[in-house]
Order: sequence, then C-alpha cells, then structure tokens
Amino acid sequence: AVIDFNAEAVAATTVGTDESSLPAEFSAQCLVQLQRLLRRVDYVEYMYPTMRALGEAKPLYASDLFQGKLSAITSWTNITVRIELLHKMIQRWTGSRELNLFATDNPAKYSSTTHGITGETPSITVNAEGISDMASPLSPTSASTRSALDAVKKRVQHTPFVERLLKENGMKKIFEQKILTELEHAMMAARRDMIENADMICEMGLPVTNRHMQELLLFPPRLLQTCLHIRLQSAENLVNPPLAQVDQLIEDIRDSLSVACRIKRTFISLVARVGKWNPEIRLDPEYDVALRSCLHTYFRLVHRKLVITKGTGTGAGTRDFEILESQWPFLLEIVRDIDGGHFELVIRYCQQVRRSMRLWTGILAQKLEGPEGYDSVDSRNLGKWISKALQDVRTPILKAQRLVRTIQEALINSTDYSFDDPFPVLAQLVDSKHVLIYTAGEWESHGVYIIGSQSLLEKPHLARELLSACIIDDVMNSERYRNCYLLVIRTDAEFNWTGPSVMPEGEQVPYQNMELGLGQMRLIAPGMGRLDRYRQWLERLNIAAERQPWQTYTAVTDEIVHNFISSRGKRRTA
Repeated sequence: AVIDFNAEAVAATTVGTDESSLPAEFSAQCLVQLQRLLRRVDYVEYMYPTMRALGEAKPLYASDLFQGKLSAITSWTNITVRIELLHKMIQRWTGSRELNLFATDNPAKYSSTTHGITGETPSITVNAEGISDMASPLSPTSASTRSALDAVKKRVQHTPFVERLLKENGMKKIFEQKILTELEHAMMAARRDMIENADMICEMGLPVTNRHMQELLLFPPRLLQTCLHIRLQSAENLVNPPLAQVDQLIEDIRDSLSVACRIKRTFISLVARVGKWNPEIRLDPEYDVALRSCLHTYFRLVHRKLVITKGTGTGAGTRDFEILESQWPFLLEIVRDIDGGHFELVIRYCQQVRRSMRLWTGILAQKLEGPEGYDSVDSRNLGKWISKALQDVRTPILKAQRLVRTIQEALINSTDYSFDDPFPVLAQLVDSKHVLIYTAGEWESHGVYIIGSQSLLEKPHLARELLSACIIDDVMNSERYRNCYLLVIRTDAEFNWTGPSVMPEGEQVPYQNMELGLGQMRLIAPGMGRLDRYRQWLERLNIAAERQPWQTYTAVTDEIVHNFISSRGKRRTA
C-alpha cells in the first residue's frame, strides 16, 4: 500500500466539492488516508521484535524505495498535522477564522470542541503567551461583582486583537511569545523537510505547500506591519513631547525596526524558491513603506531630542555629535533590510549632521571674531580669551571631525573626472584590459557607458551591486570586491570599444540618472581606501582631470582659523 499510494485516487473522491475549498479538502483527505496507512505500518512493525527481523521476513520493507516513500509520507503527515494545529491555535489567539488582526470575536468560539467532540467540555482559551488554558468557571460572587466582571469582559471582547496585544506587550515581547517562536521553528522545519522529500512527495501527487501554510508564513509580517502603523499613528499625534517620552519612543522604535528587519529576513529565506519548494507568496510592498515611515519618524525623534538637549542648558548642545554617533551603528545595520533605506539614511542623517556642523562652525567663527572692544584688549587678556573660547568648542569640534570621518568612510565611493577627447581614454582602458559592462541598451541609449575592471569579467553581477550601493558596509569591504571598480562615462561621440565585454546575468541593470555632463567620467569603488588607490592610478595615466577635490570638515575649520589669523594681522597693521 505504501509503494502503490498515489494522491490521484484521493482527488477523485473530492469531485463535487466547492472549488474554493477543494485544495483544503484534498489535503484533509490525503492526511486521513496517510494516517490510516501509517497506523497499519505501525501495527505490522509491532508484530516483529526488531526492524531487522521485519526486513528479513519482508525484503520489500527493507528496500530503499519503500523506506524512501515511508519517510516522505511520515514527514508530510507530521508537517501537515503540525501546520493545522498551529493554524487552529492562531485562530483561537486572534479570535478569527481568517486570522483577522482586528477581530473582536470571542476566541472561545474557535476552540477544539469543534473537532467532532461531543458532550460538555471546558472551553479553551489562549493566554498572552499564546498557550492554551482551560477556562475554569467563576465562583459565586455578589451581583455587583458579577456585573463589573461582565462589563470588563464585554469591553475586552470588543477591543481589536492587535490593540489588545500592543497594550499588553511591547513590540519585542510580542514576537518573543511562545506561539510565534513555535510558528517560526515549525515553518523552518517544514521548509527543510519538504525540500528534502520534495521529489518523492510530488511523485505521490501530494501538495508541497497548502493554503494554511501560506497564511501562517504571511501572519508575522502582517501582524508586525499593522503594529507599526498603530505605533506610528500614536507617535505622530504627540506634540512637543518631553525628553523622557522622546527617549522611550526612540527605544520603542529601535526595537520595532530590529524586529521588523529580522522578520523580513526570515520571511525571505522561508519563501525563497528551492527546487519544488515554492510557496508562491510575496511580502506586501507596503511593508517596506511602513519601515521607511518608521525610519523617518525615528529621525524626527532624534532631532527632537537634540533640540530638547540644547534647550536644557546642561552642556548647551555639546552632546549633539555624541548622540548622533551613537545612532550610526544601529542605523547602518537595519537599513540593509529596508528597500530604499540606504538613501533614507544618507539624506536624513547627513542633514542632521550638517545642521550641527553649521551650528558649531558658526560658534567657532563667532568666537574667533574676538571679544567686544577688541582693539582695547591687551595681548595677555586677549590670549586668555582666545584660549577659553577655543577650549569651549574643542570637544564638539573634535567629535564632529571623528563623526565626519566615519561618514566619509561609509559614504564616499566615487569621484568625478572630465576629459576633452574620449578616444585616448578608451584606448588606455582597452590597453589596461578593462571590460565593457553591456546593459542591453538601458544605459547606452542615454549615451552612458559602464567600464569595469578586469576582475568583473568573471563576476559581472557585482557591477549591479556597485552601481546601486549607497553605503559601504562590511560586505562591500570584503575580499569579494577586491580589485573591483567601475568607470561610468558619458559622451556623445561614437563609442568604439574593441576590448572584452560582458553582460550581467539575471535582471537588467536599471538606468540611473547620475547627472553626468558630456565629457565626464565617474570612478566608483567599494570603499574610501580603494577609491584613493584607483584615483592615484588614474592620475598616473593622465587621461582625465579630477573635477571636485575632496573637502573635509577639518578643511572647513582650518579655513575659519586661517581667516581669523588674517583678520587679526590686518587689524594690527591698521
């Protein structure tokens, strides 16, 4: 029976069933027949003292074909039973058959008493940890107490599930509950076992995935996305919150973003197609929209904290760069999992750093103008005043320089050049064995051409990553990108490339407007150190002139000090 089992016979028994419930009915019928079949196998195994004795008496039992099918049937049955059990538990938890997050129904309606069990049974509820408990009857109480309890019970029952959950737990604790951790482990185990036995399962006509499995895979992202929307709405309704509340909101959103990114990574790994495992579901596009909104709110709260800190009078805002620097590692970590998060981080974070830099460079310039009555102050008192003024701004300026260096190392990955004649440039690049990254007209139609280093000939897909990278992280600094760089050239002259060319596999390289003028070239490299090395190489070739020399924050402060010294000299001569 194990060797001959095929789901086609089960499918014939589901004819006449409503089409909407046909897949679920088919899986249920298969489960019933397979459980019956496994009980028969258990009965036969029980009749022999050992499995070896059974194999000697029945050689077919010991065959690889029989054991392979038996293992696949056992695995499919266990997974299906586990998935169905989890689905019913979450139905009871949410109080909704459709897993509606805003359900207000009584969870006891979806208890296990509907499984063909008759007679009086205690109702099953799900507590805050998602674990089933028996609801014990209330002891006799007074009429006023019963009335108060009924009022509380009615109010709770009419509160949406997701709102009850947020009131009882923080975002981090919600996804640490046993029912959700069990769900994640179950989905990982189901994916692993289905991939291992996919060929045998499909050969028997059994479904690799089902509707309940898809609903359970989508449940954590749906729950988290809804919780994020509620949290963002409550944060946006606040007007001028105090510092303690701002710190609490920042901590809450940090936890929310960390959990959201972890849930997204887990979901992507679970639904990734491997062989015959293909759940055919995708993450809601609004999920990343919610993450970006959350990130934007986070920056608003950080800005609010900086404003409050300046207004407290303690430190007069000298902690600006300390606060901003403490946010950088966390932000750099989470934006990897947010679609468009790198660009949001660069814009918002750099805007905030720029505000603080302008504030302190302005303070430095103002102090270096000298005290009131500058001409009447003697040299000794003037020296004391200057020493004190510089000491006041020394700490924030040094912190600013350190933070700017950190940002430069993470963001600076390109520099621009200009050239008069493209033909010498192309000839030099062909002679140095560079490669044309062909994009099937996506870039070429705009007069923009991508030239890569020789190492990209064997790994052209890295060109797509170099073009889209906005932040240089540990991955970009790894050996994987060693000797990898791009030269993006724009010219209206005829582009005659005689060197090797390659086209990245997979999706096309989408065109990006890099705002290059005619006769301009941009060097793109993974990291500031590597970029400097390739800049020196281009300088030796002398084929193009660098357009925008780097200007660091140190150069800005040096310029302010230089202007002060010059003005002081002019005052003395006057």
